[in-house]
Amino acid sequence: MTTHPTRIQRRRTRGWTLAGAAHPIRGGMIVDRSSRYGNPCKVGLMQEMGYEDPHAAAAANYRTWLAGNRSDAPTDEADQQRERILAGLERLRGKDLACPCPLDQTCHADYLLRLANMPAPDLAAWVSQVRARVDRQRVRDGEKPMYGTAP
Repeated sequence: MTTHPTRIQRRRTRGWTLAGAAHPIRGGMIVDRSSRYGNPCKVGLMQEMGYEDPHAAAAANYRTWLAGNRSDAPTDEADQQRERILAGLERLRGKDLACPCPLDQTCHADYLLRLANMPAPDLAAWVSQVRARVDRQRVRDGEKPMYGTAP
């Protein structure tokens, strides 16, 4: 077993459990669409749009969106979903993350692993920057800021 949190592939086969797949001490969290951490960008949509590597495209879209870019989803619902993820990143620290994506393909869980395991002060600073970015875009678009961080 590895000493660092890893991504594991969630299976829907009989007998598969997160407890059995994750590290016995650090445990795991499911980060697919059934959870608050799921990627709203669907691999199937990326495939329909003609991307050569739809998994990588969906993961890249997630990274951009989670970092505060509202261009693809400029809605209150998307902003609230992003906030739920940002507010819960600390809960992922030190845990294995389970998503149904094949392990040999790019996945949003790889990004979540990196973020959740940043040093706590760095993660807090990054989340603050994201929230400020979202507020600036909301104000630019004539909307009310979510956090009150816009200049």
